[in-house]
Amino acid sequence: MRLTDHGLMPRAFTRAAITVLVAVIIAAVFVAVTVTRHANEAQSRLQQDVVMRGADAISLGFNTALKREWDSLHAVARAIDGATPADINDFMDAVVAAGGRVAWAGVADLNGTIISGSHRLREGQDVSERRWYREGLRRPAVGNAFDSRSLARDENDKPQSLLNLSTPIRDAKGETIGVAVYSLRMAWVASYLATAKEELRIDVVVQDRRGRTLVDTRPEPAPLPENAAAAASFGADAAGAFRLLRDTEGLYAFTPSFVGESLPDFGWRVFAVLDQSSHLDLLPSLLRDIILAVAIAATFVLGATMMVLRLLLRPLECLTDTAADVAAGSLVYPVESRSSREASDLSRALARIQAELATLRARESARDTRYLGVAAGRPDPEGTGRVYRERPEAPAADWMPRKRAS
Repeated sequence: MRLTDHGLMPRAFTRAAITVLVAVIIAAVFVAVTVTRHANEAQSRLQQDVVMRGADAISLGFNTALKREWDSLHAVARAIDGATPADINDFMDAVVAAGGRVAWAGVADLNGTIISGSHRLREGQDVSERRWYREGLRRPAVGNAFDSRSLARDENDKPQSLLNLSTPIRDAKGETIGVAVYSLRMAWVASYLATAKEELRIDVVVQDRRGRTLVDTRPEPAPLPENAAAAASFGADAAGAFRLLRDTEGLYAFTPSFVGESLPDFGWRVFAVLDQSSHLDLLPSLLRDIILAVAIAATFVLGATMMVLRLLLRPLECLTDTAADVAAGSLVYPVESRSSREASDLSRALARIQAELATLRARESARDTRYLGVAAGRPDPEGTGRVYRERPEAPAADWMPRKRAS
């Protein structure tokens, strides 16, 4: 059998250390990757929950504020029947003065002529061809946002963007006698949504039926991603609360029915967008802490394992060296090891082997001395009856005993 040069083979401690090191590294990487994946999933779910809850909260608050104006319009329409022209004018002026949400309020008769307007504006104008008037004769209606040419410009010297809310005015018999209208400021809508954005950290983008952006609370307004707009178009007829848009650049929620069922259809498509700049991304710091904790734990496990291996294998290495010395002819008494049961058994076994070898060597030495001291042909002093034949050509070790002749 060919023996391998043991000098080229690593010690058991070295192999065990490398094995443990690789195992600890693999385990640490597995733990880090697993925890990182779950942390990413948890953060994604948290962001989705933030968007959905924030969007629903904004929708609820906005609908509550808008319904107050809607109820006010209907209350004014009911109060006009039987009121004097002076009372109607007072109603119109009070509406504009309350809260600043309504830029102008007015009343048109069946001929389409404005008979009363806040601060007497637009009185006498023919509005029979206006959409809010034609639809308002039949039912409560909401128009499209538009830029006013008849009202004063805003603080930025731009035409005020308005939204007309109209409803029929009926007499005691239920007959339509005119139309009441509120011109709601879109600036108020934008201000309300901007305030909600600051509180809930959710940006809101409002588009009309034609896809024109009416309100965008993002710091840098930009067109919506095409895939977000396309995904929203597939659900344009699906009424209900906000729903997440998948496979979009960023986190978007969409609803085609931002305005509640108690109000007319505004035709607004509303997108809620997570404000990434205002939400602290704790994931990088969390990952750093996780990696640090895993590294510390792996180092501790590795150090403890190396210490145990050292305590277990070091005595075995010493006993291996002792066995090699014994095999080389050096009768070194092995040090008894108590590091493990195996090491203790091995040290006792080596001690027995050393004792047997020492006894055997003593016997062979005595026998060699006896053989060399007996003259040729002389009887064995032990009385065995044997005589020895001298063989000058052979060394002393090859002297062979023979039986005495009878």
